[in-house]
Amino acid sequence: SCGVSGAGALSCWGTNIWGLASTPTGTFTAVSAGDTHACALSSAGAISCWGNSANGRTTAPSGTFTALSVGEAFGCALSSAGAISCWGRNNYGQTGAPSGTFTAVAAGDTHACALSSAGAISCWGNSANGRTTAPSGTFTALSTGGAFACALSGAGAISCWGSNNDGQTGAPSGTFTAVAAGDRHACALSSAGAISCWGNSGQGRTTAPSGVFTAISAGYQHSCAVASGGTITCLGNSGQGRTTAPSP
Repeated sequence: SCGVSGAGALSCWGTNIWGLASTPTGTFTAVSAGDTHACALSSAGAISCWGNSANGRTTAPSGTFTALSVGEAFGCALSSAGAISCWGRNNYGQTGAPSGTFTAVAAGDTHACALSSAGAISCWGNSANGRTTAPSGTFTALSTGGAFACALSGAGAISCWGSNNDGQTGAPSGTFTAVAAGDRHACALSSAGAISCWGNSGQGRTTAPSGVFTAISAGYQHSCAVASGGTITCLGNSGQGRTTAPSP
């Protein structure tokens, strides 16, 4: 896992294979970790990537970007004009992003999805299990997981689609402000800041901590959330220190 401090510094924890925990220095506004590589967005909007460089996954495009998301072996970013650029492994067409103007992009295992400026979802890449068959409607946020994805409607309801072998598309009802899809589980933040998780419950990955949280991210077998006080709490598989988050 990786995070950005209030001062813009990067911190990563867990396995350090491929140098994943050896982050670049500088001031950053966002970070996203994949399977064996990670990328971050500098305060100037440039992308830096590190870790496993196979298939060009750390060779990010140049330019000014506002958001990014890293999948298993590829990454995608949103330019300041709302265009999507993807790079890395392309065995399922996952780097072949659609043209148009978008407000968000999310890279999963071997597929990706994006939100258009009108709030519609477009998905591409590996279409197995219906993972690229997104629901219609107007959405405000989305997250892609291993073989599924979830999105948040304007009313705060969650819709998930794709593989449901562990119940990962069976999202709870309620009003939510954020959703995060992992490999075979997902978690969401309620309007009150509480965490709900569903899907594969192995190793405690759906046993959400109590408290009030402001952000959440789901990984392969674990998830991490930022509490209202700025501290990080992680749950799920604790192997290789992946749930041992740094202090603020």
